[in-house]
Amino acid sequence: DHSICGYKTEACFFSASCFAPPIVAYGAAFTSSVQTCRYHQNRRYSTLHSSTSDGANEVVTKRSTSTFETKFATNRCTQEPNRKWLRKFLSRNSTKRTPSYRIAYDYDELVIGNAASENTTAVMLVHPIGVGIGKWYYDRLLKSVANEDVQSSRLVFISADLLGSFTASSPIGSDSGQELKKFPLLNITDWAEQLEHLMSEYERKSCKEGHEIRNWAIVANGGCAPIALKVTQSAVEKSAPFEKDLTNIVISSPPRLPFFLEGTDPKRVQKSYRTLSGIAGKLFWKYALRKDGKFIQTFSERNLVGDPASLGNHWTPNCVSAARHLGGKSKYSTFAFLAGALQDGCKDSLNSLKGTGVQIDFIRGTDRKQTRRPKSYFWKRKSSDKSAGAEAELVKQETVEEYIERNGNRGGTSMIGGRISLAW
Repeated sequence: DHSICGYKTEACFFSASCFAPPIVAYGAAFTSSVQTCRYHQNRRYSTLHSSTSDGANEVVTKRSTSTFETKFATNRCTQEPNRKWLRKFLSRNSTKRTPSYRIAYDYDELVIGNAASENTTAVMLVHPIGVGIGKWYYDRLLKSVANEDVQSSRLVFISADLLGSFTASSPIGSDSGQELKKFPLLNITDWAEQLEHLMSEYERKSCKEGHEIRNWAIVANGGCAPIALKVTQSAVEKSAPFEKDLTNIVISSPPRLPFFLEGTDPKRVQKSYRTLSGIAGKLFWKYALRKDGKFIQTFSERNLVGDPASLGNHWTPNCVSAARHLGGKSKYSTFAFLAGALQDGCKDSLNSLKGTGVQIDFIRGTDRKQTRRPKSYFWKRKSSDKSAGAEAELVKQETVEEYIERNGNRGGTSMIGGRISLAW
């Protein structure tokens, strides 16, 4: 099985046009074992590994910590009163300004290529959101890419924990110094602004070290594609804090086109998030982690890969370890995802990219078989006739690639063996 993350990948080839001119064939084989990382609540690692090869070529791997300050875009508290009269009363009698919070988090950095090159392209990797998922999702990819021989340019790969995930799960009040026990409902803007801040911070850091960033590329997997599009929208509209152009987007296992165009009801999202942040969510989180993540392993084997062996030996342990980190507070980002926080629609972002020259590339898997369909108490399977009619209608629908091509941003689509998404 194959995917951008490497946990479902044996081989994946990128065109250098996705990252930096001039166009150079660039390949990464993901056959190496998973890099095992141990995390502790009270310990930070500033550097995982650092080495420089002979000549001008360099390979540097670091783990650093950044701090992001935010007021949370939604300003919607998980404990928002349900009664209208109480909300009205509180709004009239509240004179406090919206509090801001500082969130420290870790990010991994890989630098490869010609140390003397003035051509530096930075690639921001956006991990999916789920139970125990964090920056470690790209460990295999980074380890494999580190073995590549890149002499004509210099590439930087950055993989950060998104807000509410793994190490980024402990908001501290900027004024009070107190830790926020529950996350407000996170949304696309919150995650995008975090990455924009990190990109700006990294540009200044890189410039001080004598390696100016020439351009950015951003890679996102599946349902987190709206985050990448939002960051790119800010870049082309010159509202982002970073200065260099964001020229390329790579989306692995993209959802169907309606996901990008149709938004969800905000009230329904808030209601779902409040429900998940209560007893129901606590029970789900406990169930998911019981028996060393038996549910995670079973779910992953049935829904994420065609061959269970592709997950490797460290997939479930990493999920469980990250999910238990900081007392399990990363559950709130997962609850926001499940509530539909990433399904606001991306029309504004896509419209902003028209005529900009930003290129969007896709990575898909060739295995479209789903041997075991997920069951739900909220819908019933349609009859065979209706189901066949629905599938015929689906074939006629425009694909996300076709829409992006009409939008003027179409790059290419790489088809690789295995299953990287059930959403075709």
